[in-house]
Amino acid sequence: MASKITDSEPLSIQGEAQRARRVTLWATDTEVAQRAATEPDGVVACRERGRHEIPATRLSVAGSLPFTDITEEGFYVRRIPCPSCRHVAEDGTPGPPRVVREEIWDIKHRKGVILVNGAQLVSAKLIYVDADYCVPPGTGRSKPRQWRAAAMSPFLTGQSIKDLRREIIDARDERERLARETYRAATAAAAADEARLRAVPDTA
Repeated sequence: MASKITDSEPLSIQGEAQRARRVTLWATDTEVAQRAATEPDGVVACRERGRHEIPATRLSVAGSLPFTDITEEGFYVRRIPCPSCRHVAEDGTPGPPRVVREEIWDIKHRKGVILVNGAQLVSAKLIYVDADYCVPPGTGRSKPRQWRAAAMSPFLTGQSIKDLRREIIDARDERERLARETYRAATAAAAADEARLRAVPDTA
């Protein structure tokens, strides 16, 4: 029998551990910013998207064994780690995953031969392998826009707003100038080609 949900249960900052309840506890912008400052880029990227970047099936099964286990019921298990938020080893190679998508597949076959369209996805869920991904408890759910703001703000804090505006306008004006020059050059080249074609006598 399931235990009764109480308001004293801890909630993760992204809300994966949060159960359904009448009132949602949301993290503040300050709490999200503090959390983002301690997280690696890959974790922040997943939180900005509001989802994990699980590789597409065709790309992730090509050239490899697609399944990692078989259940007692005979279903096939596929576990795919999120490459964005997984740990990175000191030598730069992928480390242990933080989050894994676990898929359960039914493979239909006849006389031992897998049928056309025989692979059917039964269910899928995310497994949070790294418990630290869901901390700190008690601060509630966060929104992707809060993580985007937390990622952008450190690059701008302390800058002069006038300098920022001037740099943006200067860069925009330079792009427009280059676009005009490119257009004029292309137009002049087209006109020259047209003039050369008109100079060729019609021998038909």
